[in-house]
Amino acid sequence: MKKLIVVVTAAILAAVYSLPAQDEMDVSMSVGYESRYVFRGVTLADESLTASIEAAFGDTYLGMWTNQPITGSFDNEFDFYGGMGFEVADGISMDVGGTLYFYPESGTGAETFEIYTGLAFDAQLDPAIYFFYDLDLNTLTVEGSVGHSFEVDEGTTLDLSGFLGFVDISEGEDYTYHGASIDVVKSLGDTASGSIGVRYSEGSGGLEDEIYFGGSITSGW
Repeated sequence: MKKLIVVVTAAILAAVYSLPAQDEMDVSMSVGYESRYVFRGVTLADESLTASIEAAFGDTYLGMWTNQPITGSFDNEFDFYGGMGFEVADGISMDVGGTLYFYPESGTGAETFEIYTGLAFDAQLDPAIYFFYDLDLNTLTVEGSVGHSFEVDEGTTLDLSGFLGFVDISEGEDYTYHGASIDVVKSLGDTASGSIGVRYSEGSGGLEDEIYFGGSITSGW
């Protein structure tokens, strides 16, 4: 696995240094806390710290996200991802990419690779639909989402979002999931913001309903 991480890191560096000089790179970082880590309807950890970093240049982006449980005996997770976003029609943009899920404390099957593509629409409630396929787990996920941001006052917004998904598992029981979130987002300057909010998740097939909360601080340059 160390060799794989080296290869991924080398690919990221190669992509960055191969960019034309005129391509401006934007970098964002975040740190956060979540009282639960719920992924596509499945609770993977209790209280957790999260962190991420992403670099975007032109239509291309590369990043890393991690979840670090602070209670219970749950596995750490590192996600390395990259993709490209572009407009395919007036008001319609497409996103294509891949994600490597890495669980260093797990045994067999400690990593999987997933490809994805999605469409986002410049319309009321910002609807989007994504298709994910895990090449190692042979699992297809389809997820749709909507969201809206309300301005509370200067520098403060109330962000609402909802999602609905279906997971087709080749060697297991298929299931559906849905959820929503409400976050208060406060500007902390020209390039930073903080957020805190409540999330809800529910799924079929015996998945637990979850109401949990979290917050984060994000900075960019």
